[in-house]
Amino acid sequence: MSECWHVIECYEGKDKEAYGRLAAMGFNVWRPTIAVRSTRRWAGKPALNGARITIYAPLFGRYLFLRVEMSDSVRSAVKEQRGVRSWLCYAGSNDPAIIPDELIEHYRNFPHERVDMKVAMTIGDTVRALHGPFAGLEGKISRVDLRGVVCAELCIFGRPTPVIFPVGHVALVEQGRRPPIERHVQQRPRKRA
Repeated sequence: MSECWHVIECYEGKDKEAYGRLAAMGFNVWRPTIAVRSTRRWAGKPALNGARITIYAPLFGRYLFLRVEMSDSVRSAVKEQRGVRSWLCYAGSNDPAIIPDELIEHYRNFPHERVDMKVAMTIGDTVRALHGPFAGLEGKISRVDLRGVVCAELCIFGRPTPVIFPVGHVALVEQGRRPPIERHVQQRPRKRA
């Protein structure tokens, strides 16, 4: 069997530590990050309050990508590392899911930067992927980010799988159910001048 990409789920906040451990063991591991500008504030240090810094946040949260030739020894060696929770498996199986090389290349070559777009989509809307390996697949939006990113749940691996897209890479197919507009303020008659 040849080397394939697989996904590892780490415990919350332990993905960077697990990435370092697996890389030190000689595994071909990838942890995609996105540069985010943040304001750092320190209590008791007014001179440093409001300092702008760049943080490299994980693009896929606590998930790591690992390219290995799967065997029982590799499977257990990775699973026993501190910070690693489990392998992402096919639905109803204990076999780690294989991620297509095209998908990894798409995300490696895609510039992960902030997109300044107004997000006109909301949670519950149905969207269709326009670009990349998921082009043509439809799913419902589960999260909308103010950075110009939407998370849509596509049916992959036999179950709903959250996939992150920039706003320009999806098209609205159908609007979800919108809550009724309520009147919070009673309208008052306008005074004439």
